[in-house]
Amino acid sequence: MFFRRSCREVARLLTLREERPWDWRERIAVRLHMQICKACPRFEQQMAFMRVAMGRWRNYAGDEPPR
Repeated sequence: MFFRRSCREVARLLTLREERPWDWRERIAVRLHMQICKACPRFEQQMAFMRVAMGRWRNYAGDEPPR
């Protein structure tokens, strides 16, 4: 099936989303996979949490005076 993706492929696409937008085939494939998989939505949530945490850390580290 054209839109069928493995968890490994979906994880790769989720990490690539930070660098480039998905095309329509990738969006459909990920959306379909997320409906049947329990692990990949968790991975997506973990990536979102890390993205927020790293952004906060960058802001916090930027407020400190240089040594």
